[in-house]
Amino acid sequence: MLDFKELSENGQDLEQLVRELLFSLGHKVYWSGRGADGGRDLLSIEELKGTFAPITKRWLIQCKHKAISGSSVGISDLDDISSSCLQHDCDGYVLVTSTQPSSSVAQRLESITNNDKTPLIATYWDSVEIERRLRTARNWNIAQNFFPISASGWKIFSSERPNHWTANFKGYYFHITNRIGSNCDTYLDVIESQISKIEEYKLPERHFLRLRSVFFDDKHGTFLWYIDYMCPFKEDPIGSPEYLEECFEDDWNHNYNFKIREYLGSSDHYDPDHYDFYDRYMGQFIMGMKR
Repeated sequence: MLDFKELSENGQDLEQLVRELLFSLGHKVYWSGRGADGGRDLLSIEELKGTFAPITKRWLIQCKHKAISGSSVGISDLDDISSSCLQHDCDGYVLVTSTQPSSSVAQRLESITNNDKTPLIATYWDSVEIERRLRTARNWNIAQNFFPISASGWKIFSSERPNHWTANFKGYYFHITNRIGSNCDTYLDVIESQISKIEEYKLPERHFLRLRSVFFDDKHGTFLWYIDYMCPFKEDPIGSPEYLEECFEDDWNHNYNFKIREYLGSSDHYDPDHYDFYDRYMGQFIMGMKR
């Protein structure tokens, strides 16, 4: 189980965790500014596929971090939900808590949803629901970033192919593919070594490397490492992909495929593991071909 006491006591980690989780679920997420209790509300835009046209729903997300005290969220912890949703032009409200809502809060949210005089939907995510949402191949790296103790270690998810897996380790999200074999456990220590090598490589501030996939040619004993160089918007990388590949290729059985990625860290849509970095290259990842 995840230990929510690992999150910062001021609640900012919980807010950021929820923001990252919603983004991974395909929402567009914005900060609405700090509320009376010092916390920041989130505005989450959910786009759904309708029968005749896309449907957009706006959610007001309010986070209440109670894990340190272990207490439930009470009525006094909430503001006027209907007024807040009206202020932000939202169709729904979600209370997110690192513990659980009290029975009176749960009843209040249910009564708002069941009120025929208002179109609002009100619900909640408690600690159990947050953990359930995080325990997926796509989201467990988020858990590892925010819960370095209780979510530590390897988490490997199988795919529909016996030689392809999705892995989370130390907050990294990446794919692992064998050319033939149906087991990757035997060389996890090699991947750990490569991640350490990536982390130790010196780069300018806000420049960083991100492992995307590993292909192991178990017929010849060679690895192909797919790595992105994340470069801040309008800044120059330290070198070309070819330069980086030369810097890393010091063993005969390790080959590298680098790509330069420009990112805007201040954007509400930025995520270091956005699906665009993976989905369009899945064919190359699986076949062991360079991007």
